[in-house]
Amino acid sequence: MLASVDGIYAGQTTQALRLWQAGKRLNPSGAIDELTWQGLTNTSGPSLFRRCLALTAAFEGHGYTLAVGNFDGAYLTWGIIGFTLKGGNLGEVIKRVHSRHPTLLEDAFGGDRAEELLGIISASRDEQKVWADSLSEGAKKHFLRQDWRDGFETLGNRGEVRAIQDEVAREVYWARAVKDMAKYGAMTELDAALFFDTAVQNGGVDQEKGDAIRGALNNEPGLATKDRLSRIAKAIAAKSKSEFQADVLSRRATIASGSGGVHGVTYSVENWGLGDFSITEKDIR
Repeated sequence: MLASVDGIYAGQTTQALRLWQAGKRLNPSGAIDELTWQGLTNTSGPSLFRRCLALTAAFEGHGYTLAVGNFDGAYLTWGIIGFTLKGGNLGEVIKRVHSRHPTLLEDAFGGDRAEELLGIISASRDEQKVWADSLSEGAKKHFLRQDWRDGFETLGNRGEVRAIQDEVAREVYWARAVKDMAKYGAMTELDAALFFDTAVQNGGVDQEKGDAIRGALNNEPGLATKDRLSRIAKAIAAKSKSEFQADVLSRRATIASGSGGVHGVTYSVENWGLGDFSITEKDIR
């Protein structure tokens, strides 16, 4: 009996991959290394940005299609890394979609709701909050009203829209991660993953978090990557909002140590092709 696809890289996926690797006389690690990727897809491996994006997207749990309501004060959240209406990046994605593919919004939402969405992304924050609250359902306002949720799902399923989501994620969050990594980290894949996840979840490393990182590292030379990133993870979490500290720490600590639990799911970052490997400027461009 075939198992259903759940999008989670867990025990069944690992075992199936080990069997495939053994059959191809590759190291049966159950992880996606370069040779495994090439054998499965007949293409070169994804870029460092795409691997970091995929890991953070797994933590976020949205995919390209899911939209949720104003449960966390972000008004409305949608897309691969949770673009928010309050932060402005959801609006940036919508504007680019409308500019490049003018019919897609109407196809997804219908004419009236497409016009309503275009109007609200240019409205004041107070107006945006009122609008988002009116569409948010459930005791904690987590769920978006079904008609809008369906529209965002339809829109997010379009390849053109997914490409634009990736583009905005790279321009905004990857650029911030590269900047923060240069100031507080080192040139390894795990550093890139940690600072990208921080850019997405925390908006990047602000002055307070930067001071905490420097204090945690204490100018100690020669720290192993795991120890160094563990200290950075704890410093970032400690200076995050109190209600989110545990979640921030679980995500950063999972990257720092190479494995861990986030939102009840056990992750091994090597399954995303990420490890304690040196990178160059070319890798982060």
